[in-house]
Amino acid sequence: MTKYILFPIAILMLFLVSCQNKKASISQTTEEKSPDEKMERITELYNSGQYAEFIKEAEAELSKSQKDFGFYLALSDAYGNLNNFEKAFYYARKQLELEPSDYYTMLALGNYYFVLEKLDSAEFYYSKVLEIRPTYVRANLNLAQLFENQNKKNEAIEQYLKAIELFKQNNFKEEVIQYSKQVLKLDPNNKLAKENLVPPYF
Repeated sequence: MTKYILFPIAILMLFLVSCQNKKASISQTTEEKSPDEKMERITELYNSGQYAEFIKEAEAELSKSQKDFGFYLALSDAYGNLNNFEKAFYYARKQLELEPSDYYTMLALGNYYFVLEKLDSAEFYYSKVLEIRPTYVRANLNLAQLFENQNKKNEAIEQYLKAIELFKQNNFKEEVIQYSKQVLKLDPNNKLAKENLVPPYF
């Protein structure tokens, strides 16, 4: 199994927005960086995958301003990428305490459980994401992969077809082709998948 499955790009976007909206009140000396410079530095560390350094600096900032909750999901992701799932779960749950319907965080929790091969828990969180946002195609794909791993072909095909329909609605032709081929690996006679491999998609 891969280390991480289809981690949500939205984590990064959510973190960037939180950094841009941060209004820190930190006492400074002339040598200290401004709050904006600190946020830029922390964001750069996260974007470049320097997770250990990002965690160090982000947690330092968090300790100075307990009201700044913009770090929780990014910290969860960073710890997850370092295989520290105890801390990854901790920060994900902190985020859900603040935003109980945060489907990005639920997807992250599903991913952690998937990597840890706790598939029932992973399925629970992927399903919760789709209850809140049925059009979140990443959850469909992750759930399809989970069902594939369990040899539940029919359930996997159902999720792939839902994802394909969303891709079609948004004119993502390459993805339509890619996942239609995946469906045909599971069911070579699937009519809907075959139709996607003729013009205008193929």
